[in-house]
Amino acid sequence: MPMKTSQLKHFTWLLCLLAQVLTAQTADCTGTYSRHILTVDMDILDYQITLKNDGTFTFNYYSKLKKRIPVEEQKVGQGTWVLEKNIITFTNATSPSDTSQNLLDFSETKARWIAPSPRNTSATVKPQQLMFLSSKVNWLPRLLLEKT
Repeated sequence: MPMKTSQLKHFTWLLCLLAQVLTAQTADCTGTYSRHILTVDMDILDYQITLKNDGTFTFNYYSKLKKRIPVEEQKVGQGTWVLEKNIITFTNATSPSDTSQNLLDFSETKARWIAPSPRNTSATVKPQQLMFLSSKVNWLPRLLLEKT
């Protein structure tokens, strides 16, 4: 039985609505998230992670702490990431046997992707954020980075 024109219009409208809902649920969390901390003692802590469209990431950490030896430190992490229900799971690009002092182990690392609610009608715009939940890197859990 062929569809009437009005039924076809309703069906097309419903299909467009469904497509919009599906794409809204797979919102774009890719981009660069960072945090820069400058203490009263002029110590510096910089964190930056870039989530790329191809499912890879790079993480950079830099610190300059005057009361620590060595004073300056740089660490990196890289690998792949997967988003599932606002939780990002990271995996290493290198094997755990790689013992480079500057390489961070992102195996077993999870972060929550925090996006502003589409229902928020206030004038203040909150940026997207990443909150690290668990990791083998002991200072990574509870670190909050904002999308830049």
